Amino acid sequence: MLRSVKVPEGFEGPFARAEQYVESLFASLSRSPEQGVLRIGEQRYVLVRCESLYLSWFDAMAETFGAETAREFIYNTAREIGRADAKDFCQRLGVTDGIERLSAGPVHFAHCGWALVEILGDSRPAMDDTYYLHYYHPNTFEAEALRARGKVAQDTACLFSAGYSAGWCSEAFGVDVHAREIQCTARGNAHCEFIMAPSARLDALELELLRRRG
Repeated sequence: MLRSVKVPEGFEGPFARAEQYVESLFASLSRSPEQGVLRIGEQRYVLVRCESLYLSWFDAMAETFGAETAREFIYNTAREIGRADAKDFCQRLGVTDGIERLSAGPVHFAHCGWALVEILGDSRPAMDDTYYLHYYHPNTFEAEALRARGKVAQDTACLFSAGYSAGWCSEAFGVDVHAREIQCTARGNAHCEFIMAPSARLDALELELLRRRG
């Protein structure tokens, strides 16, 4: 049974293998504070306090450059981080199938404390422009950081979560895709809900979701 990701029936096999691999990596976590080093497997990691990574940085960026520029910068930064992590994991795992390449992403995402990933059943990930992913990120660190400050967001807030997942999937499937958060618990919605597809299709996909819900 999967513990760190929720996926539709039929996807369990690749994600179970990814979960086993990522869990084995994180079991090897070692800290050497006398050297200022933390490693997971052979990789060096850094720990950053969530509120500093998101709220303090966003507020400083928004004050200097404006909120929209801050949103774009944070999203695009996270997207490149996700792409780089996916490239490294796919090389280490030696996998070429899109789902196999995708699978380590949500598991790594959960183990790093970003959020849980729940991929919904209408998702159709593919290695071409028909790519579509529909998913929830329960308990993102962004939404929790806002709640901890007693803030209610005026817009969707999970910029790192959206960018990282889009970067990982772009690398995994060899297709340039972007993620859009369409509901967010930080502004009072029931879920942090996302769609992901080539950017030219996102508007139509969001409208179709809204139409189906009436």
